[in-house]
This record gives sequence, structure tokens and C-alpha cells, in this order.
Amino acid sequence: MSGPIEPDRKALEPIISFDERIDLLFDELSFAIQWQRPSILLVFYDSESVQKSVEIALEKRMAEIGQKVEPFKVDEAHYDIALLLSRLPARDRSVYSITSLSRGGGKGGANAYRALNIRREYFVDYAMRVIFWLTGNEPVELARHAPDFWAFRHRVVEFYDLPDNVQGELSVSETSGSDQGLTGQFEDLHEQARQLEAMIADLPDLTASLTKRLDLLAKGALIYREAELYDRAIRYLKQAVMIAKQQENALQLAKLWGTLGSIYLDLDRLKSGIRAYRKAIRYSPAEPALRIGLGHVYRKEQRYSDAIMAYKHACRLDPQNASANSSLVACYRLMGKDKLSESYRKKVIPFMEKETVYNRAVYECVSGNTSQAVVLLAYALDEKQVGVNEVRRDPNFDSLKADPEYLRLLKKYGRAYRS
Repeated sequence: MSGPIEPDRKALEPIISFDERIDLLFDELSFAIQWQRPSILLVFYDSESVQKSVEIALEKRMAEIGQKVEPFKVDEAHYDIALLLSRLPARDRSVYSITSLSRGGGKGGANAYRALNIRREYFVDYAMRVIFWLTGNEPVELARHAPDFWAFRHRVVEFYDLPDNVQGELSVSETSGSDQGLTGQFEDLHEQARQLEAMIADLPDLTASLTKRLDLLAKGALIYREAELYDRAIRYLKQAVMIAKQQENALQLAKLWGTLGSIYLDLDRLKSGIRAYRKAIRYSPAEPALRIGLGHVYRKEQRYSDAIMAYKHACRLDPQNASANSSLVACYRLMGKDKLSESYRKKVIPFMEKETVYNRAVYECVSGNTSQAVVLLAYALDEKQVGVNEVRRDPNFDSLKADPEYLRLLKKYGRAYRS
């Protein structure tokens, strides 16, 4: 007798960016809506913050085509998903986001899985559009208890990482840091941290689990940083560095050392920050952002000449790097070299219109247009393009620290973060 069916890992999407995976989900759903056909999407995830980030991004896209993303949480009283959804009147205007599949009750918690297998044809007959969020052992249990339903799936997508503008803290291209996707009550952050700690503790002490352990440690470091538990964040990152060294993973080492550098910058441990960024650059010398991070540390030390060298190196690697060019404008202004500052300011103008609202706010600030900078920052924060902690950390806004409108802005979004 054959063993239980395991999820087909080859059926999963290739490793692509967060936004591209959102596009995959949206395209599949929009085609299903257009042709009035079913769409069964399976999303593998292991973090509530990731799930929320995906749902927020997807909700915005679906709203543009007149569709709502409706939550459906499985429990013992609501385990027969297909039957319950078939009775809802707004199916043609809804995409159902289904969670907690393992909580449907029954022997071994298998009621919801078995009901899916029995009523799998309902999804076709009623042209349902559904996203099943699968975490922990749920993918294996779904494949085991509902093999026929598993075969009905249209697409499987993995979301084990935070959005690019969050992952930035752990990606080489965004070492300045971002709290997007981690906003919320501090209690939520602590709960996320506890969940990650439990997952790390449950991992077997085997070589095969090292990659997963490294990923969890990196995510935990992000959460601890946002909860301002910096010692724990640093401890997690150093543990992750040891694993990455063992695996000889240069890309991960560059990411981890870059994140350490940004945390040391937060803590004003500038010597440690410089050492961390230099180590990161050693593993990824062609990455401009690691030079933006090193430049920021030098700038905080008031070593403006060294900061300028770092920013110029970033610009050589990426001539249209808005952040590095804007930082050069700021550094030359701080040094009283107004002509050089003005020359770099003009250099940025041609490609600034295509930049993000946040980068445009940086540019306006270093150019001395503080009121316009605050207006753009308010928009970026309101649209959740950036988190308030990232704004606080960015040295390009140091000149606004006494500006009452800027302080009101930080207080407003800081209250939303801490409330």
C-alpha cells in the first residue's frame, strides 16, 4: 500500500519577488472572474505578518476590479467549506480567503480536509474563487486527506518572506531598513516572536533544517528590532551568521551583516556598524545599498568625507540611485560646499519623477524644501509605502527633527504603531 501523498514541491512557483507573486495570484483570479470559472489557489506561509501583507496587497488589486476579499476562518462548526460558500449570495463579487484548515475538528482534525475532498465538485459547479492559506503541517494533511481536491488546485504559491520593502532589512538591496508589514501593537510583535521561537525550538538538530532555521532567525531579528528588543535581534542575527558561514552562503552573509550594521546604526554603536557594513561589502562588493548603509554610519560620525566616498561608490555602481545621490546632496550641504551640493541636486532631477514618493520626500528634504518633504512623507506613510521607524532612522530627515509638522507626523503614525 502506498504511503500518504505529499505536496508536490515541483508544483510550487519558482523563487520570484513578492510583488511578482502577488501578480500571479491577481492574474489567476482576474482571469477566473473574466471567464466565470473557478480558481483554487493554495498559499504556503508561516507568518501572520506575511499573510496580512499579502492580503492587503491583494485586496487593493481586487478592489480595482470590483471584487472583495472575504475572510473565512475554519472551526468545528464551520468545517464544510464548499457547502457553506455555496450558500453565500455574493460569490460572483467575492474571493474567499480561507484559514485555519487544521481546526475543523473530527478525528485528527481531519473534518475540513475530508469535506473538501467529498465536495470538491462544488468549487467547479459554483465557480468559486478561493485562497487556502496553508501553514505548518496543513499542506501535508491536505494532500493526505483530500488527494482528489489537491488535484483540483490551479496554482500553488509560497510566501515565506516579507514584502520586498520589509525584507529590505534582510535583503542586500535595502539595508536602510523598513518596518512595513510589521506595524501593529507591540503585543502582536511579541506574540509573533514567541511563535517564531517555538518554531525554532521545534526544528530538529539536523543539517537539513539549517536553511529553515536561518530563515526563522532572520525573521525573528526583524520582529525583535521593531519591538525594540535590540539585544535579541542581534543575538538572532549572529546565530544566523554562523549558519550562513557553515553553508558558505555569501549572499546571506551580506544580507545578515548589512542588517546588523543597520541595527548598530540605530543604537549609535557606530564602530560596530562600520565593521558590520564592511563585512557585508566583502561578501557583496557590487551592491550599492551596502555602500548607502556604510555612508549613513560615517555621516552620523560626522566623517563626511568618508560618507561621500561611500555614496559615490554606490553611485558608480548605480548611477541613478536616488538615495545615494540625495545623500551626497545632504553631505555637501553639511560641509558647506553649496556648489557641489547644488550640482548633485540638479543631477538627480531627471530621474526623480519616476521615483517612489518616499525617495522624492528624501530629495525635497535634502534640497531644503522641508514643507514639501513633509507633505510627501505624509502620503508615503498614509499609503503604507514606508513605516514610521524607517523615517525615524533615515539620516536624510535629520534636518526636520525640530520641524513641528514633521514631529506631528511622527507622533500620528507612531501612535498608530504603538496603540
